[in-house]
Amino acid sequence: MKKKTLTRILGLAALCCASPSAISAQSLDKTPAPRDFYREGEALFAQKAYAASLSPLQTYLRQAADEPRSADALARQAEAEYMLACAAYELGDPRAADLLRDFLATHPDTPHANRVQALIASTCFFDEDYAAALDAFDGVRPEWLSTTERDDMTYRLAVSHLQTGDLTQAAVWFETLRATSPRYEGDCTYYISYIRYTQGRLDEALPGFLGLQSHRKYQALVPYYIAEIYLAKQQYDKAEIVAQNYLSAYPGEAHAAEMLRVQGTARYHAADWHGAMTALEAYRDGTDGRMRRDAAYMLGMAYCHNGVYSQAPAALGEATLADDALAQNAYLHMGLAYLQLGDKNKARMAFEQAAASDADRAVKEQAAYNYALCIHETAYDAFGQSVTVFENFLNEFPGSQYAPKVSSYLVDVYLSTRSYEAALKSIERIQQPDPMIQKAKLRILFQLGTQAFANADFTAAIDYFTRAWEPAATFGTRGEMEQSDALYWRGESYYRLGRMAEAAIDFERFLGIHATRKDETVALAHYNLGYIAFHQQVYGAAESRFAQYVRLETGENRAALADAYNRLGDCCLRGRRFDEAKRYYATAEKMGQPTGDYSYYQLALVAGLQKDYAGKVALLDRLAEKYPESSYAIDALYEKGRSYVQAGQNAQAIATFRQLLQAHPESPVSRKAAAEIGLLYYQDNDYDRAIEAYTYVVTRYPGSEEARLALHDLKSIYVEANRVSDYARLVEQLPGGIRIEAGEQDSLTYAAAERIYMKGDIVPAKESLTRYLQSYPDGAFSLGAHYNLCTIARQQGDEDGILLHAGKLLEYPDSPYTEEALLMRGEV
Repeated sequence: MKKKTLTRILGLAALCCASPSAISAQSLDKTPAPRDFYREGEALFAQKAYAASLSPLQTYLRQAADEPRSADALARQAEAEYMLACAAYELGDPRAADLLRDFLATHPDTPHANRVQALIASTCFFDEDYAAALDAFDGVRPEWLSTTERDDMTYRLAVSHLQTGDLTQAAVWFETLRATSPRYEGDCTYYISYIRYTQGRLDEALPGFLGLQSHRKYQALVPYYIAEIYLAKQQYDKAEIVAQNYLSAYPGEAHAAEMLRVQGTARYHAADWHGAMTALEAYRDGTDGRMRRDAAYMLGMAYCHNGVYSQAPAALGEATLADDALAQNAYLHMGLAYLQLGDKNKARMAFEQAAASDADRAVKEQAAYNYALCIHETAYDAFGQSVTVFENFLNEFPGSQYAPKVSSYLVDVYLSTRSYEAALKSIERIQQPDPMIQKAKLRILFQLGTQAFANADFTAAIDYFTRAWEPAATFGTRGEMEQSDALYWRGESYYRLGRMAEAAIDFERFLGIHATRKDETVALAHYNLGYIAFHQQVYGAAESRFAQYVRLETGENRAALADAYNRLGDCCLRGRRFDEAKRYYATAEKMGQPTGDYSYYQLALVAGLQKDYAGKVALLDRLAEKYPESSYAIDALYEKGRSYVQAGQNAQAIATFRQLLQAHPESPVSRKAAAEIGLLYYQDNDYDRAIEAYTYVVTRYPGSEEARLALHDLKSIYVEANRVSDYARLVEQLPGGIRIEAGEQDSLTYAAAERIYMKGDIVPAKESLTRYLQSYPDGAFSLGAHYNLCTIARQQGDEDGILLHAGKLLEYPDSPYTEEALLMRGEV
């Protein structure tokens, strides 16, 4: 019907376009014979005037019905149909493939069969349906085509093999075409080289790419592959030259960013750290931050070599998204960069990740060593953690170059330190229940499951939902559809029990059954899958699921919708996409839900992460004003103080922490605030106020981590001030029965005295050492004290002092001081 309609339209169009003389001729019955229309259409077709040939050929076919059914007439009609189908192909008519297939079906013995089949294959090729094209080409004999069409068909056949992944056949046909068609020589060379490149046969690929550098079609494309091959062959100078020439000639081309990566890689291997950093930064910016892991690693290392340690961790972090030697190395150098920045906690976490990998034993050793040192220097419970990690290191790496140092640190630690029934039973008594009873049983089981779920008996709920779901398949697809809610609620039960993997399987299967369903339950399945991924820290998957929920949610559940926006913000925050995170948090807050304070709080944290500390403080102040009863009020006040610390405004920080202590003295956050106050005074060398602040922490919050940290810092302050006895008295007054062992007080008293001696302050050193000996005449460090006093006496010309202390030293002839004691006494 469509073909006839089109024919009528075209016939009318031809009539409308006819000249006055033609119309007059028709009126005089001088109508052209059908064969005249055929000859006209045939001539136009031969001249490739395909659009013009349509009208006479269609007119011929309409009038040919009145011709005698001779063999010649039938042949002409078939030829006209062939030309019409071919014209449709040449004109890009979307019905061309159907017309060609109809022609073959009507005229299976046509001499044009081979060409028509080739044209059908070409339509599939142009539609990018390469598998269908290959099927169609399978019935084509290219050698029966004209030379031009043979080459065209061979090219399309080869490309179709390439696009469907059959590289071997693609290469065979490209080689065949290159040997016979100068017109396709460049295309064939490119594709053959590309195939060899993808197969890793770089030495075979390179000459082909090099030969196309002046080819108009490929000159802007082949440099990328040439440069990549040079990189793979470690010919970095050549790779950089190719990249530089490409960037100069084609700065806006698709491969420009990758050429920057090539340039940066080449410079990196040439130890041109600044050049590598510049090129790799440009590559990162050109890819919107989606760098290759190896490039991210090299950028991070270039930052380190250039001393730009603040930028190194972020770049190296991009290289850790796998479990291999590259990630292990990246973690190691992240830790080293953090050490350069003075952030030992982050350094410790990075070293821990590197040490957990077995990819490279030497890297593991270095990372384990640095991890142990960070634990030693940052852990609150220095003895327990430090000893454990140091011992583990020595056990695992007994011959390590770091073993002596670790042993030394271990000794230092030893010396310095001390977790729904009746209906169901009735049905089960029926030995051969019919399908209706069986379905009723499933519904009852489902109801029992919902009751158990409502009562928070999730284990029982899982059992009921399983029994309601598993037999549903016996009722076919419809049965599964009817009982699929049991699958959903079983997933909810698994979720409530923390069995996330099983919950995810049920939610995914539920969504597979309801691929086109859009309702609250489907939306919630996405929501729950989002939370599962979120808890598993697979934030990309979580973000996708929460986004699906937001699109499906009709707005009735505004609380969950606001929560989903908050989680989207959290996912973006984890990915350090701060501007997107802020948009999601702002959207969640504007919904007016109880979780709005969380949104506001997170907005403030994002501002802090963007180093906008003033903006963070302003947001936290507005949070306190807008949500005065917020559960985040205490944390907000603490974060406000931290913002002042990060901005270097210590006085405002201390005032804010004191405000928090006064308003919420029992909050765990207040403990941290109190410790922060002591630390700020300590860092400012205001020892008296630091002692006062730390004393408040250990007396107000005994047994807490903050108290242990404060006590550690107090010890350091008192030792530095040579007030060990004051420290001992303070400790004895603390709650919890804390006391200093005599050995520790002995050690601390001597350490304080020796610190003064090492500074060269002889008079106060003599007094302190003398007091030490008076308090601990047989102390662990008495020989050292006598030796230092003997040396002081020698410097002061005090012969009696020399004889006194040298004599004490000589009472221990095997001590390391004996020889010098004899010399000094001999001098007297």
